[in-house]
Amino acid sequence: LATAHNSSDSCILSHPLTASNNLEKHIMYREPSPLLKRLFLPPKPPSLTLSPNYTWLLLCQEPPLPSIQEISQPEEKLAGLRFHPSTLTPSRLQLGESLTLKHLTTGIEAKVDLPPGSEGVRYVCFHPERDLFVFSSKLKGKPFFELYKCEFVSGHWETDKITALQNHRMNFIQGCPYQFTPDGSKLLIKVVPHNWPENPPSPPEVSTGPVIQFVGKDAKKAPGRTYQDLLKNSFDEEKLRYFMTTELLCVDVDKWTASAFKRTDGGKGTFPQSVGGKLIQKLQCSPSGRFLLVHLTTQLSYSVPLQRFGKDIQIWDLDSEQFVEVASLPVDDEIPLSHDACSRHPRAFHFHPCEDHTIIFVEAVDGGDPGNAAVDGERDVLYTQHVLIDDENENNTLNLGGKMKLVGLEWRFSDLEFCESGLGVVDSYRWKDRMERKWIFQHPNTSENGGSGIDASGSSKRLLWERTWEDRYTDPGEPLTRRGKRGQYFIVQPTPTSMYLKGAGASGCGDRPFLDILEFGSSNSIETRRLWRCAAPVEVKDEELDPTKEVGGVLPTERKDIYETLVVLMPDNDSVLISRESKTSPRNYYLTKLSDAGSEAQVTQFEHPQPDLLGITKELVRYQREDGVELTANMYLPPGYYGKPRPTLFWAYPREFKDSKAAGQVKSSKHKFVSASWASPVHWAARGWVIMDDFALPVVGEGDAHPNDTFIEQIVMGATAAVDYAKSRGVCDPNRCAVGGHSYGSFMTSHLLSHTSLFAAGIGRSGAFNRTLTPMSFQQEDRSIWEAPDTYITMSPFMHVKKYSEQERVGKLLLIHGEADENSGTYPMQSERYFAALKAFGIESRLVMLPLEGHSYRARESILHMAWEQEEWLKSLEDDLAG
Repeated sequence: LATAHNSSDSCILSHPLTASNNLEKHIMYREPSPLLKRLFLPPKPPSLTLSPNYTWLLLCQEPPLPSIQEISQPEEKLAGLRFHPSTLTPSRLQLGESLTLKHLTTGIEAKVDLPPGSEGVRYVCFHPERDLFVFSSKLKGKPFFELYKCEFVSGHWETDKITALQNHRMNFIQGCPYQFTPDGSKLLIKVVPHNWPENPPSPPEVSTGPVIQFVGKDAKKAPGRTYQDLLKNSFDEEKLRYFMTTELLCVDVDKWTASAFKRTDGGKGTFPQSVGGKLIQKLQCSPSGRFLLVHLTTQLSYSVPLQRFGKDIQIWDLDSEQFVEVASLPVDDEIPLSHDACSRHPRAFHFHPCEDHTIIFVEAVDGGDPGNAAVDGERDVLYTQHVLIDDENENNTLNLGGKMKLVGLEWRFSDLEFCESGLGVVDSYRWKDRMERKWIFQHPNTSENGGSGIDASGSSKRLLWERTWEDRYTDPGEPLTRRGKRGQYFIVQPTPTSMYLKGAGASGCGDRPFLDILEFGSSNSIETRRLWRCAAPVEVKDEELDPTKEVGGVLPTERKDIYETLVVLMPDNDSVLISRESKTSPRNYYLTKLSDAGSEAQVTQFEHPQPDLLGITKELVRYQREDGVELTANMYLPPGYYGKPRPTLFWAYPREFKDSKAAGQVKSSKHKFVSASWASPVHWAARGWVIMDDFALPVVGEGDAHPNDTFIEQIVMGATAAVDYAKSRGVCDPNRCAVGGHSYGSFMTSHLLSHTSLFAAGIGRSGAFNRTLTPMSFQQEDRSIWEAPDTYITMSPFMHVKKYSEQERVGKLLLIHGEADENSGTYPMQSERYFAALKAFGIESRLVMLPLEGHSYRARESILHMAWEQEEWLKSLEDDLAG
């Protein structure tokens, strides 16, 4: 057994399998059978990063799972953030244990030696132009990170420490703290302020008074969702300011020295605008490299997380001490619950990628409330503002020009991208019927329309498409982007009147990703032409394929049972990096050409991480529920299966739809590599089980109907159809069916056990069971409990425990929950109170609380114990599966 310390924090509070329901015990961490242990501890594939010049592929190898000791480090939970106070890094940060570079065209590999005394590395950031990257290395046994650069010099990668940091400590709490300016001349780094106190504030020994929140007279409505880890008192405020306050250090990349800004306190290299420390939330450098767009937290809140705190948006001049305020925004806690709602304040500030230093932002002209009328037919408007500086003036006065309308939208703004030509592509959506629109528009400053069919004198726009995003089969894809001039990302245009689109290529035979050219030069029509597509499966007949969706408009003659995706289109617009996998071969990467597929070269050679899964058969199966809605599932049959009915594990996660036809569409591809993460049920196929994974449980509400008003009826129909299908195939023993899921899948599991007798056992991990504890909406439900009280009560498994106990067959239920669950709505209390209700009615059940674990489990000991719990729980259904 794994070693654990003699404290309650390192044990699991649970009920032993043989104990009565009145006995609680602490038991040590357990491990599953050798087979499952191997499957739950596979080697982790490396993370991949492509250099900006598309020449080098960086592979960072991480260890499979951290130990419970590693994740038990002290943790702060403030304003929706979780971080280690000693290292100033996000909690559960995984460090890389090796770095390897591979040249894409020559295949040359170079292993980067980790710095002396390094415990691991993290946060690789490539230079925008040179073969150079920087990374952070943690000192072994110490809570400090050092910054290193690695550059390709004279045919070799050379690593050196960046000494310009001197005694400054980097602050990683909100992610990577450094970035290059667009021209690569400077490296900007968020650091702990000069002369900052070494120790955080101490908690008051005695309370100084109550914590008070209030709603003022005539206040606006401020419905709040269920958030975790919010600020609670003034001591939390002190700690947040202490840990989050940073200065901005500037390093000259040619000399690798700190810039010589003058400071009165003796500090060196930090921008004057940040001296003394600021609560910096976000930074973006202008394309010109001269200005920074900075989000500074100014007002704290006890009701919303950090990203919705009050903030000042400022422009900092990197060549002087000047700054100008763009906007001062209050705490954003008044957003209506509707998914069509948004902030009533200006939002989404960023620099225009095509201009030197112009800001773009969005304003909701309807006040952010879809219940209000649109203004002149518009709900969101995008504006621009130019940054103005008088270089002739001795003080280099910094100002902003007046805001100018860029484009107006009838629906809510979603995304904005540009082509290098200045052509813009803007997305908008309408949640209530799951509709989206994509428009192109010409920037008003562009003198010609470039053949786009758009008047460039104003900001008129042209509709590319309007569709429901639920319909995967007709999804045209998304514009393909690539890093362009001045380090900005742009939509790639092969001609002024076209752009590339890449998409999942969903179809009745599964996903077949594609690359298209979208032609919009004609003012009357928009056409696409297919350039590349994943191979068609062997068993698919010609009549099942649409030639208009194949390369060159011709049905493919060569068929392969593989799954491919397009990763990158290279700057020559011909070479492509693709990934390829099959049921038995793991994902690897290949370099090929659109013009010559025969020129293919394999880039990576990753081996099978879980050979115990070889021999498992995977099928994509289809069936119907009783109301005619089409359903799908991934069925896994065990190795050497010979036709006898087996115990069957059903695993799912319900999803909402507004369209029943879309609900029945095929998802993913059956030709993807058969592997199993820690959260997967597929491991059990290696033990002899039949698995119905991701069996579809759509919850449909067409028209004005709300899906959740008939949630229980629909998931019962879906589960019944899945079990009936498996029985009809002769693979499932109906007396030995189990059901399970994680999060919303756990919620589903408890309902299926409460309202059917289909399952002898259930596994529910990290779920929510009482919707009155999430009164301000949950999942995709955007009504509050006061708007839909019957739905909230009916959708609470907690309210149906008596009915659960009265089922013809009362399936036993294993509940597992992380004690430190950070997910909104799935407080650990949810499982604890539900278990108490099950206990009250004598329902066979077991509650396992995993110390230190969040919504997703991380520690090796926790995951192996979870596997042991599930293995023991299901053993009673495995009589004929010995060995």
